[in-house]
Amino acid sequence: MEDARQALNKLNMLMYFMFALIGVGAAMIIVGVMKGILFLWIAGIVVMFLFLVFGIPLVWVRNSERRTNLRIAVFILGYDDCTIEMISGSCGISVNEAWGKVKWALNAGYLPGYVINGTHVCLAKLLDPNLQEHAVECPNCGASFTYVGKIGQCPYCGDYYPPQNKKN
Repeated sequence: MEDARQALNKLNMLMYFMFALIGVGAAMIIVGVMKGILFLWIAGIVVMFLFLVFGIPLVWVRNSERRTNLRIAVFILGYDDCTIEMISGSCGISVNEAWGKVKWALNAGYLPGYVINGTHVCLAKLLDPNLQEHAVECPNCGASFTYVGKIGQCPYCGDYYPPQNKKN
């Protein structure tokens, strides 16, 4: 599945490409006028006309909804936990619209590991202690390590954390 940031970057690159083609058309007009090449001048006008009148508006209209949805997904990916009010305020849309866009991003797979919890969109690991990551220092050997869940095992000495009662 494509990452939301990559998908948004692709849409932005498409728009940049369209604007670059308009620049090429403008350059064709300038060179055609300066050198007196009528064909180049007319070709520049045609290129600019096609991209200004048809190209950019079509790309913009066709992708505007998806672009907004991806912007919201990228916004959410910047937080472990955010409220629907934060999301709607960041994009200037209503709370109901924000709910629809968040659900779209979740269903499209752009928010892996995120869930809706009341009025919050948060990482699932924040809700389930079995998925939370802990950074600790081993009480036996002093090594630093991380573990996920309730019990971790030191990769250096093999001792468990939190320390368990040893049976004699």
